Amino acid sequence: MTDQAELERWLSRLGWALGHLPVRERDDIVRETRSHIEDRMASGGSVQQVLSEFGPAERHARRFVDEIEAYEALGSQRAGDLARFVANRAHRSVGAAIALLALILLAILAGVIVLVVALKIFDPVHAGLWVGPGTAFIGVIDDPASARELLGLWLFPSAAVVLTLIFIAGRLLLSSVVPWMAPRRGRPPTGPG
Repeated sequence: MTDQAELERWLSRLGWALGHLPVRERDDIVRETRSHIEDRMASGGSVQQVLSEFGPAERHARRFVDEIEAYEALGSQRAGDLARFVANRAHRSVGAAIALLALILLAILAGVIVLVVALKIFDPVHAGLWVGPGTAFIGVIDDPASARELLGLWLFPSAAVVLTLIFIAGRLLLSSVVPWMAPRRGRPPTGPG
């Protein structure tokens, strides 16, 4: 295979790996990458040497995609976009996996609180925050006489406060984790990284 054919094959794989980007953006990345590769080759590097510095085309494309997705999520600041960014990287990053686990735990806690509030509306005698001999829990109790319900109707404003705190904690987690996970360059990569 000639050097030019090898370069074209690598660039073709790069374009394919960037396939879900808009055509103009994908073409700009391929064109800019070609320019950098050709500049290095003009400085005396062989195509094999330069391409090995850049690494596999798919990995090189992944850097661009990661950066674009990070900036889109950060730009939108929507919790769903930020959470999706973290979830999409949980299999590649321990930090993202831990953040995703924390988000899931916060969501479960919020779900339990909403469920208990709904149960309190429909069965105010059996649902609540219960404390008894050797037990304390939030939920439904079979025998209300066996424990003491601490919140009563205060469960509703307390739940609103706790749900607000859960939301704030989730937003703070996302707004600190996503920038940490985002590539640290101002522009998409233009050389081996």
